[in-house]
Parts: sequence; C-alpha cells; structure tokens
Amino acid sequence: MNAQNYRLLLSKFSHEIRNPVALISSFLQLLRREYPEIASSLYYRNIQENMGLLRQLLDDMSHFNNADRLHREPTDLCRLLREAASSAAAVLSERNISLRLDLPEALPVLSLDRNKIRQVFYNLFRNAEEAMPEGGVISISAWAEEQQIFIRVTDSGPSIPREFLPTLFEPLVTHKKEGTGLGLAVCREILKAHQGSISAASDGTPAFTIALLVN
Repeated sequence: MNAQNYRLLLSKFSHEIRNPVALISSFLQLLRREYPEIASSLYYRNIQENMGLLRQLLDDMSHFNNADRLHREPTDLCRLLREAASSAAAVLSERNISLRLDLPEALPVLSLDRNKIRQVFYNLFRNAEEAMPEGGVISISAWAEEQQIFIRVTDSGPSIPREFLPTLFEPLVTHKKEGTGLGLAVCREILKAHQGSISAASDGTPAFTIALLVN
C-alpha cells in the first residue's frame, strides 16, 4: 500500500474514533469531578494511561496525513536543533535521559517547514526514550558535506535488530509493546516532502541519519 492509500485509510479511521475518544475523556473528567476519590483507583489510572495512548495514536495519524503539507521558510538548522533539544530536555531529564549536541558553529540556511522538522526530531527523541526505559543518553550531531546536510541522532539503548530494518519506517508496523507504528513513518514522510531521507543503522549504537539537500 502506498503512502496516499495509507493517508486515506488513516483519515477515515481517525475520523471515526476521534469523537468517541473525546466523549470518553469528558466522561472521565465528570466522574473525577463527582467522585474525587476515583483518582486513586488503579483502574482509573489504567484507563487514563490507555486514553493517553489513544490520543497519541490520533496525533500520529494527523501528523502522517499532513506530512506533505509544507510551509517552508529560511531556517537556521543549528538553531532549530538547539531549540528542539531544549524543549525536550525537561521531559527527558525526568526519565533520566540526557541530550548531547555536537553541532558546527553554522550550517547553510535551508528552506524548511520548521514545525514539521521539529516533529521529526521529537519523534526520534520519543523513539529513543522508549528504547531506554532505565535512562541513557541521546546524542545529536550535524555536518555539511558537498550539497547535503546530515543530522545523526543516536542513543545508548540496545541496537536495532537487523530483521527490523526493512519495515522500520513502514506505517502501522511496530516492534514495541505500546508503539503506534507511525512515529518513524511520519519522520520518513516529512523528510520525503522536503526531498530528504532518513536511514537507520543496526550495528552497535542505534543511529538514525537524516540527509537534506542544500537549497
């Protein structure tokens, strides 16, 4: 199935489940307001946790469906990377994960959709976070080479099994217990829309490498 067919399928699916999810969330809020003691119930907390997973799935569907709708503007990629890392650092530190940047003083200015490219990095950070439940380090490096800019995101988690690589960026394919199967697919679609690419390495340190053309 090609990306366009996936978008049509996911658009229909998300439309059907978004309203029930919103209603259930509202009912849960009303229950807690009327019965405050329910917040201490394990069952209530489990319901809220699973509602969070449903909302994440809906968000990922929306990001996938809109991945090729770009609003480009001149972008300082080093600055964008620092801002994305700074935004994610607080949440990641609560999970005992630190971020390390190895960036040049400057890179060529690119015409990018800043919000979409930020989403790529947030998805990669989330992917690394899920791979390191006990904590660890996420490292981001960038460099220019000929007419391309490369960004590499690595983490200190376990290496990616080789058998996962062929389907790693396919929509709705996940190798995680609570994965949506869309995070890495969203990254690929956003970068394809920018005439860029993303690849993964399975040897040693898990690594995702992004390539973007210099405009």
